Amino acid sequence: MELQPVIGLEIHLQLKTKSKMFCNCNNEWLDASPNVNICPICMGHPGVLPVINQRAIEMALELGLALGGRVNDLSRFDRKNYFYPDLPKGYQVTQYALPIIQNAQLKIANRIIHLRRIHLEEDTAKLIHTPDYKWSLLDFNRAGIPLLEIVTNPDFSSPEEAKLFLRELQLIARYLDISWADMEKGQMRCDTNISLRPINDKKLYAKAEIKNLNSPRAVEDSLKYEIARQKKMWEDGHPPTIDTTYGWDERQRMTVEQRTKEGDVDYRYFPEPDLPAVSLKEFNLEEIKSNLVELPQARRLRFIEMYGFSEVEARVLTDDPILAHFAEKTLSELKAWLLSIEQVEGSEQEIWQKHKEKFVRLVANWLIHRLIHLLDKYKTETAKLKITPENFSEFIILIYEGKISSTLAQQLLEKMFIGGLDVDRAMRDGQMIQIDDVKKIEKIIDKIIKNNAKVVNDYKKGKTNAIAFLIGLIMKETKGRANVEIVKNILKEKLH
Repeated sequence: MELQPVIGLEIHLQLKTKSKMFCNCNNEWLDASPNVNICPICMGHPGVLPVINQRAIEMALELGLALGGRVNDLSRFDRKNYFYPDLPKGYQVTQYALPIIQNAQLKIANRIIHLRRIHLEEDTAKLIHTPDYKWSLLDFNRAGIPLLEIVTNPDFSSPEEAKLFLRELQLIARYLDISWADMEKGQMRCDTNISLRPINDKKLYAKAEIKNLNSPRAVEDSLKYEIARQKKMWEDGHPPTIDTTYGWDERQRMTVEQRTKEGDVDYRYFPEPDLPAVSLKEFNLEEIKSNLVELPQARRLRFIEMYGFSEVEARVLTDDPILAHFAEKTLSELKAWLLSIEQVEGSEQEIWQKHKEKFVRLVANWLIHRLIHLLDKYKTETAKLKITPENFSEFIILIYEGKISSTLAQQLLEKMFIGGLDVDRAMRDGQMIQIDDVKKIEKIIDKIIKNNAKVVNDYKKGKTNAIAFLIGLIMKETKGRANVEIVKNILKEKLH
């Protein structure tokens, strides 16, 4: 029997508001001491009155409009009733009947994924288990933090699609600056729903819900495991008949059954009596839409069409909005420098087009393969990058004009990276001033030729690649400081 997966996702996204969803407590739980950012409202004390965080609603609208969703005229908060130790009220304030956004969509891998709803709710407290699992501790700093829940239709047909969607949604949240969306830190969490059905069968069968996945990789791996598990049940003649909730055991690489899945009736939803319905007509939707930033997919396409980056390069750069801005600003600085020195006739655009490809190649090579490597080497976030696009463009110009060797360029870039220095200061501090003195270079070349007679003879016999070996020795002797073009010219002259 041929079976196809039917997969839907529920994503919870913590918002970057200053305060919590219904009170004035600081929206901070990762770095704060336990149970300091709490008050009677987020602790669920009797008789308190919550107030809706307006900025959270605006952030929900920003995401919904960015994804082409329909904004409901009226939105309402409801109580979702269930008991769990991390839920101080004994219920969660969420949105059930009237969410903020419906019918949004996101295209990935030439498929359109439909988002059924985007709604607001409050986060729970955090359970912290002791290593021996004898005790569970509660930190209520997280209780009441605004969450966006994004619910998709069961449109995914593979774990790979689900992972790709999750990464793209994570990136969009960062571009919009509504969430840090770091899954490993719990700022973005995902539940998956997975069932199988025979090919061409339109019926939906009993599903497994896998809760609280904390990385795109965990989403992919858990879905792959669950597909294999359910496939065996179908092949054995006992397909799943009850919706069940599972956890993902990363260590054992398997899903673990937790309970049968609750239905809507179990939660006994009813309107939250302490909060008024929200008229979304009062928000200036056109203004919100006009202020939206360029989204990653559009920026990726523009980087390819406008600059000539490859698809891989465009994705690497646009996967981090800070790097994407850095690359564009650098190219803008390079264009301004070129137009200031270029004396040929023609329009500015013609002059830029003539040289653009070489500049783009240099920026792609030194930004993606060198600067990103330094970020990884020194474990530095892009937000803390000390090199400015202006300084980086000056660095690229040195290479473009052939005034610096590749070896020296690598040393110089690292010096700039560590100290946040401009080119001149980094070269002075690192004693990296390029050697342009012809007589000095000639003296070094004579020494290398004298000490490597066999290599010289090989070159004269037709082994032209031998000259590269000699150049390498000269650059090593000068610690990469010799002007490469001068070295090549003198060396060729002496060998002929």
